[in-house]
Amino acid sequence: MQEKARVLSICITSYNRVGELERCLKSIDCKEADEIEVVVSEDCSPMRENIRQVVADYAKCCPYKVVFNANEQNLGYDRNLYKLASLASGEFIMYLSDDDRLFSGKFDEVLTCVKKQRPALAYSAFWFGTCGEKKEVRRMYDHSHIIPAGELSAGKRVYDSILFSGLIFKKELVLDIDPSRFVNSNFFQVYLFLDIIYRHGGYYQNALLIDCVSDGENAFGRVASSGVQNELLADRDSVFSKLEFQKGLMKVIRMFDADHGTNVFKLFSKEYSLRSFSGLYIARKESVSSCKEYWRRMKAMDISLHPVCYIYYVSLMGLGAKACRQLYALPKFVLKKVRRYY
Repeated sequence: MQEKARVLSICITSYNRVGELERCLKSIDCKEADEIEVVVSEDCSPMRENIRQVVADYAKCCPYKVVFNANEQNLGYDRNLYKLASLASGEFIMYLSDDDRLFSGKFDEVLTCVKKQRPALAYSAFWFGTCGEKKEVRRMYDHSHIIPAGELSAGKRVYDSILFSGLIFKKELVLDIDPSRFVNSNFFQVYLFLDIIYRHGGYYQNALLIDCVSDGENAFGRVASSGVQNELLADRDSVFSKLEFQKGLMKVIRMFDADHGTNVFKLFSKEYSLRSFSGLYIARKESVSSCKEYWRRMKAMDISLHPVCYIYYVSLMGLGAKACRQLYALPKFVLKKVRRYY
């Protein structure tokens, strides 16, 4: 008897996170078990055999088809995302980090949306919060809607693509992209997102799908595929780590513009400036000297900062972190309401 074609493959990246992966797998909750599969690609980590056993144990007790792959050599984050797509049998793939998890009861809602809309790209909201900070909903709009194709949509939605967990792509469109161009960029999914939304548009499903726990060991900048080691990428406790990742993000957006003759980077730079408060705020909370150094490094990056960044910096240096957070709370709230975005 021929096996039923899968609608969607849940594609999970795995590197050295045993307990986190087990938690992630256990969070998958789908009533239509024969319409999905779970694909795990382990990227040649020291805990490979432990991870293999976790997946084997899960496969014995879950109702889903489970595919496990162990890379013979470390491919790195970007190429492992492509590897997952190549292993998947579903018409659509949904990426999921091994240290994130799904909210109970939400996946069926998203799967129903995918089957109805058949989008080239789809995504939903996630719950996020760094250590010591209150968790909040991100990537959330106030209603489900079709996203039109084009440069404007790509430019406005860049930040929706940064967390890869919960991003759903039509598989054949992922396989059209050469992953070798993105080695060590750490933002392969951003290029995918921009390319697909620019050419095909997409769909936003108003559901809180992902709990972005992000508590696993961070191997960025340390694995064999990284070449030159970068401890700032790996050190989540460093206030400057965020800037190191942003360098890769900017590189990928400029690559997209060069390939498509667009100017998404200009639209992104405005949004980057509006959102720059969070990094400066964290640096100012740490110390005056950290804020000064963060500001110096941010100005040195390959981006034209808008005047609002200077206003953030001057006010943080003069008034302090706590006062500025209160000062900008109302404008932030109003801006979100105007945009109908949370």
